[in-house]
Formats: sequence, structure tokens, C-alpha cells
Amino acid sequence: MRLAIIGGLAAGPAAAAEAKRRAPDAEVVLFEQGPHISVGTCEIPYLLGGHLEPETTLQVLTPEAMERTRGVTVHVRHRVTALDPRRSRLTVEALDYGSTREEAFDRFILATGARARRLGVEGEDAAGVFTVRDLVDTHAIQRWLDTQPVRHVVIVGGGYIGLEMAEAMRSRGLRASILDPNGRVLGSTVACEASDLMDRAVAEAGVPVRAERATEILAEDDGRVRAVRTDRGELIGCQMVIVSVGVEPRTELAAAAGLRLGDMGGVAVDDQMHTSARSVWACGDVVQIPRAPDGRRVLWPLATMARRTARVAARNAAGSASTRSADRFRPFAGAVGVRAFGVEVGSVGLSLSRALDAGFDAVATDVRHVSRTRAFPEAAPIDVRLVSERGSGRILGGQLVGREGAALRANVLVPLVIGGGTVRDLAEDFDLIYNPPLGPAVDPLKVAASQAMRDAG
Repeated sequence: MRLAIIGGLAAGPAAAAEAKRRAPDAEVVLFEQGPHISVGTCEIPYLLGGHLEPETTLQVLTPEAMERTRGVTVHVRHRVTALDPRRSRLTVEALDYGSTREEAFDRFILATGARARRLGVEGEDAAGVFTVRDLVDTHAIQRWLDTQPVRHVVIVGGGYIGLEMAEAMRSRGLRASILDPNGRVLGSTVACEASDLMDRAVAEAGVPVRAERATEILAEDDGRVRAVRTDRGELIGCQMVIVSVGVEPRTELAAAAGLRLGDMGGVAVDDQMHTSARSVWACGDVVQIPRAPDGRRVLWPLATMARRTARVAARNAAGSASTRSADRFRPFAGAVGVRAFGVEVGSVGLSLSRALDAGFDAVATDVRHVSRTRAFPEAAPIDVRLVSERGSGRILGGQLVGREGAALRANVLVPLVIGGGTVRDLAEDFDLIYNPPLGPAVDPLKVAASQAMRDAG
């Protein structure tokens, strides 16, 4: 059997390695249009900010190591330009040679991922305007910072990447400004509805967050960026712009192959990561997957889900028909964490606004407690929001914000959101660690859950 994996980064290599484990005798071939197949993209802001050693490599796995240790054939700088499931053929362009060929495969796994969204405004192609998606972006940003007289960086988008890039620029001693229509950070990505701790930390670090949209990018005569114009008519002078307004799935290949797409524009798959074509599976940032607690299929472009979906896709694509039914993707809880400017945020499940949009009769409970016993001078406040269903008390989601102990505490909520646990379960049946320098006698989550029992009725 010949199995083609189309795409690298998190999902592609994970799928290729799992397929080879499941079917050792199969010929597994991975195609990636870029020069790298496996990169730790979440570390990019920390490398650019000087928090990691300059020689630190973000390559998790090189093509050579993939071939040597996993037995997978790897072709980098090879773009798959067409997928024909009916004929079981791929059309592949070798970018370094300008040649095109057709290859026959028995099965296919689509892992084309997502691309950084662009602003779609005039002047966006000016020199000094960057997105943050891969190592190519990273090296380009590093070269610009090393060779240009950068004093002020405008970051368009206040999600977790924009927030981390703002911290990275401040760590380099540069001015940074964030443009976000919400007028605050993390408004549309990691839910931070119940606390202003992160907003205050950003402001104290000297990073203004402006409730504005970029409408034009202006350049000098030599093509270098010089300013950003906003929807309020403001002109913000800068020598660098970082666009961080989310990603969109790369579905061109899937659409041209006739694969069915979902309502959010991603590839539609079943719980086995099977597409609408008999011989094609898909995984990673390109697919829509079911979230807990409502089961809606959404895009969730994070490495954790890329690897989970990749393993399911690979086990089914490489397995026999009799073994596939056992390998299914279960709804995910949407656990996300970020730390910047000395503040942590952890988010799991649905925010209040998303729960209401999903049709739940939801209620939010907000409490402030401490990270460890108050007798310790290092004890810091933690803001907790639990989102639960009125009447049943079912936990739909939660967010924690604080200077310590917030992000990883949110992991406690993952099994509750997935398994339909209630605020009563959390308040009365969960034994959470009590140790004075680690956590108070009554954990902030249990304090919130006790209050939520009253709020949710």
C-alpha cells in the first residue's frame, strides 16, 4: 500500500509516523511545500524576544531524521497542486527544479493546515510587514530587526500571538502598540471576560491597546513601511507591522478535489477523520472537529488538536476496514493557555458569550481568590469565571486569570467539560491539592464552584 501525506508542521509528521507504526510494510510518503516539516511555532515569540538562546532551533524533526527514525519518505519543497481521488493520483510540483509529475497512491491524508490571515488593505505588501506562522516568517522578522532602525512596532490583532509578540518587542526595548477592535487583548481568542488583570499588565508595560482597525499601510519611497492608518483616521508612525488576525484553512486542494467543506470553511470529516472521498482522510488545522459541550464542528488551529486528529486519521487510513471503527475522535475541550507580561490566562470550553450563542441557558460565576495560602507573601489574586448551565449546573467552560497558578489550574476543567460534570461535582467531589506554598485550603476553582451552585440554581 502507498499512502500520501500532504503537508507538514504538526499534523503531517504525526500522521506519517502513526501510519508507519500502524502499517510497517506500507510506503508512506510526506510532501511539504516549504523547507521544514516539523516546527515549534508556539516558541517563535520567545525566540524573537530573546527569551531563548539565539542558536535555539525550532525544528522539532528534520526531514532526514524523519526518514531515518520513522521510515517515512519525505519530499520538502514539493507542492501538491492537484488531488484526484477517483484516479488515485497526485500532481506534484518540485519547486527547486520547476518540474511536475503525477504519482499514484492507494490512500491520502490531507494535512494542508492553515495560513495566516491578511488584512486585505492597501499597502500591506510594504517591506517590514510580517505575519507569524512559520520559520520562514521568523527568519524574515529577525533579519528586519537586526538590519533596520526599528523603534516602534504596530501589532494588528490582540489575540495570544499578538500579545506574545508585543511582549517580545518590549523585551527587545522597542515601543509596541496593539490595534484590536475589542479595545482589549484576548477578546476574541482566549476568553478573558471576567478579569482585567491582563489588560492592566499590558498597560503597565507601556503597550497601548487601541480600539481601531488598520485600513491602510503607508510606505516610504524605498518601499519600507512608515505608518498605519486606522478607521478613526489616525496615522500611527512605525517601522514594522506584525499582522496577527488569526488563520484560515488551506482548503484549495480539497475543494478542487471535490471534497465537502463545513460551514466554517474547513474540510468536513467524520469522527474517523474520513472526508467525503472514499480514499481520503484529513487532519490538523484544515478540518472542522466537534467541540465539547455542544458538539458543534469548528476550526481549532492548535498543535494539540493537530496531533490528535492526525493520529486518528493515520490509524484509519493505514488500517484495514475491520479495525477502523475503533479509532474515533472524541469532542475536545478547547484548553488554551497564555502567559505574557507576568500574567497567566487559562481557558477551557465555552465562554459565556459562546455558550449563549450555542443556545445554552448559561450563567457566569465570577470570584477572586488567592493562588496559595494568604500567609505567604507571594500569594497572588486569581480571578475565576465558571460558565454553567442554569438548572443542571453542568460546567460549560471556565477561565482563570492571575499572576501565578492560573493557566495550569484550568486543566482541572477539561474532564468536567468533556464528561458533562457539574459545579456540584467540582465543589463537593473533587479533591484538589492543598499545600500552603502551592495552594490554599479551598482551591479557587472550588470557591467558584460553590458560588456557581447558587447561581445556576
